[in-house]
Amino acid sequence: MKNILLSKSKEELDTINSFNYQWSHLSDSKYLLTEESWKSSVDQYILDELSVTREWIRNKTVIDVGCGGGRWSYGFVKLGCKVTSVDISEGPCELTKRNVPQADVIAADLFELQQALDNKKFDIVWCWGVIHHTSNPHRAFEALTTLMHQNSIIHLYVYSFKRAIKVKRLRKLLKFFSLKNRELIIRFLIKAGILHGSVHELYDSLSTQINHEIGESVLKKWFEEYNLKYQRYTPQWTRHSRDLFVTGSKISEGANKI
Repeated sequence: MKNILLSKSKEELDTINSFNYQWSHLSDSKYLLTEESWKSSVDQYILDELSVTREWIRNKTVIDVGCGGGRWSYGFVKLGCKVTSVDISEGPCELTKRNVPQADVIAADLFELQQALDNKKFDIVWCWGVIHHTSNPHRAFEALTTLMHQNSIIHLYVYSFKRAIKVKRLRKLLKFFSLKNRELIIRFLIKAGILHGSVHELYDSLSTQINHEIGESVLKKWFEEYNLKYQRYTPQWTRHSRDLFVTGSKISEGANKI
């Protein structure tokens, strides 16, 4: 991993280190495995988000790319899947190992996954909230498609709508502070009523320095480029989100593209 990180830009390293800090120090929040209601329901959230049944998903092989604390990996294990969890830094990987001991946890770069996994393919390629934090989302998407076989599905959550000016200004400001001080500033702004939400959630959206907003027309072009059927569906658990939740499957040769 150290050799991979040597090739990263300052902006990429800051983003990687931000997530490492977040999952090492701010892993207690709503929508995470520390919340009992999430932990008990995450398997159902996955079924809804993918629009599949328990019978269909049982025994599927899954790769959770950018696993964070393992909240989705945990849900897939509950559904009877064989799970490989991947993240680029040790903090998320160690937390996922503790939270989901049944998963095969690997520290690897998304852009190098095909080589790291020796060209292994998966039934479900799950990448939730990750590619918009990479230096090149299109190339990240391409790397994910190499993990698919002919009958695989791929699922993404990506930033899409334009964030407010306040958010973008705070990101620019926070980059001048240490990771710990970014946390303290966010806590102060929450206490002052300027920001609303959990520290974990706000740290995710404000501390990271790479935050692409990918329009739906762009995402559709990528799906078409790699011969994937495009299916958008906003899950019920986050039904007010303005971002994109998309599932793709390979289009058989001769079939009409949608």
